Amino acid sequence: MRAILTIAAVAALAACSGEKNEGPTQREQIGQTWKYEGGKGESAKGAKVAYIGSANAVQTMTAPDTFSVLLVQPLKNGTADVTVKLVGAPFTCDLSDCRIKARIDGGKAEEWKGRVATNDDGITIAPSQGAYAAIRKAKTVTVDLVVDGKEQTAPFTFNVAGLDLKG
Repeated sequence: MRAILTIAAVAALAACSGEKNEGPTQREQIGQTWKYEGGKGESAKGAKVAYIGSANAVQTMTAPDTFSVLLVQPLKNGTADVTVKLVGAPFTCDLSDCRIKARIDGGKAEEWKGRVATNDDGITIAPSQGAYAAIRKAKTVTVDLVVDGKEQTAPFTFNVAGLDLKG
């Protein structure tokens, strides 16, 4: 037990020492343009997932730069699972009624229903909700996510133009 406390104290001191990590932040690594994984090279051909970070970040109780990530995972039937994740703050969703509000190109808000993502850090939107079709045709998508507690929401905007998942 004493060893665990010592390790925790050293880690806390290192975190408070003011030394900055020279590498890019997670938000910088993800970026705000589409990235593809699982395909051939860096292209979208045959990609198993495409992802993009939100163009904005918000300050929350847990992080000064909470942001969101949008993941699109193509399915064999031509549709795709869409997952919206929150990075920097805990994701909150009513498990019996998990939904988010989305606006496509600044239009009227619509609700997308889904289930809590595998890592409990977002919501996976069912293909039947039409999120993938909307994202493919859009220039921007804005989603409202709960960022502090159960009431406070923040809009996260994605510049989604250019998604290319052709196999």
